[in-house]
Amino acid sequence: MPTCTIDGKKIEFSTGENLVEIAKKAGIHIPVYCYHPALRVVAQCRMCAVEIEGMPKLQTACSTAAQEGMVVHTTSEKTVKNRESIMEFLLINHPLDCPVCDEAGECELQDFSYEHGSPYMRYSEERRTYVDLDMGPVIKKNMNRCIHCTRCIRFGEEVAGIHEMVALQRGNNVEITTVDGKALETDYAGNYADICPTGSLTLKDFRFKKRAWMLKKTPSICEGCSKGCNIELHWDHGVVHRTVPRENQSINKHWLCDEGRFHFRDTQDTKRILTPLVLENGSQHESSWGDAVSCVRRLIQGKKGVVLIGTDLTTEEMKQAQNFAKEHCNGAATFHFGTPGVLSSKDDADEDSILKRKSKTSNLNGAEKMGLMPFQKLTTGEEFAIIFSGGRAIVPVRDEKTIKIGIGMFLKTEVKNFNVILPGPAFTEKSGTIFNYQGVEQKINKAINPPGDCMEIGCILDQVSKAQTAGVA
Repeated sequence: MPTCTIDGKKIEFSTGENLVEIAKKAGIHIPVYCYHPALRVVAQCRMCAVEIEGMPKLQTACSTAAQEGMVVHTTSEKTVKNRESIMEFLLINHPLDCPVCDEAGECELQDFSYEHGSPYMRYSEERRTYVDLDMGPVIKKNMNRCIHCTRCIRFGEEVAGIHEMVALQRGNNVEITTVDGKALETDYAGNYADICPTGSLTLKDFRFKKRAWMLKKTPSICEGCSKGCNIELHWDHGVVHRTVPRENQSINKHWLCDEGRFHFRDTQDTKRILTPLVLENGSQHESSWGDAVSCVRRLIQGKKGVVLIGTDLTTEEMKQAQNFAKEHCNGAATFHFGTPGVLSSKDDADEDSILKRKSKTSNLNGAEKMGLMPFQKLTTGEEFAIIFSGGRAIVPVRDEKTIKIGIGMFLKTEVKNFNVILPGPAFTEKSGTIFNYQGVEQKINKAINPPGDCMEIGCILDQVSKAQTAGVA
């Protein structure tokens, strides 16, 4: 392979690779603002300019492809002075609102100002200000913080496939806004906040909730569909505050749809059932675990039934449910359920050209690997249905007079006439394995403990199994 030298290190590279990416492989950081590995190179911020031997002027590392024998200096006097000048220029109009900005703690402008900027400001003119228009329910815009990197414009055009962000005016009067001031239309609006290097575009949902340095970070997998996008859960004191994409070039690259990004809200819904419920005299009431488990034993003992397993469960939970059905449900048949209209992986398909899939659960492929067949309807003679759900699968049995027992995560609106509910964990509260639509095995990781009286599926089934055994004895 060809080699070049960066700051005295000899580095191999592939033809066409730019200096920013080559330096990154060697652990050498070249600061960038406008450059993003998944977007078109525009080389307009000039922050990445480096000195290359044999060239009279500094060259932008993002737009310069390495050549055999090239010698690059990223810390020379000429390079350092250029970065200081660029930082002074970018901060001319920037407001001093870091203490109230949600980007503080993970802001590239803040970090590079400290690393490469000057502590002195020569500018004494009045700073420009803008009155920002509403951009819809996802993004909060603050144009006063913008440095015109145009990442947002390029993301909309090149990735989201919608021309909705534009730059108006020129020079010091440039304003980044939506076409005709309309609200954002894309289902991927949260990515605008991810790629913005300053606090110009931030998430409304996360606004003023938590400082970045207070958050713990847990790598996991999105449960929103069968794509299996890689994510990071940001949480503190048992509460998930946001979800951000985690790079995986073979699955979701750098991106995440809004449906998956905000799905964690459902796990913290006030309608979520956190205590065992039992139906008596036509109404549900809270119960102790002991009484609820005993009620399950009475309701299914000696009866014929069916066990329905949501494709939002992990493979391990599915196996536990299968074993329980075989050993404690009189040999009840087991089926999977999840998304209406998607009975099997053959029915699954792309919902758009970016990430979203028709199957709105993460482990349909895993259910099929476990040998589960799709549920269609109850048959004559089935007296009970035990329904396992992780909170994402759509409950397929609601109004029938069959005895219904729910195990897992449910909202009160889903299970008004269920005989018993034994509350279980959401995807943020457990670890396990899922298989995406490609058959790729991935790991969900537990970030927080289940709230209230919720138990893990295995612990719930252990209690019910012991009650069944005690009842037989």
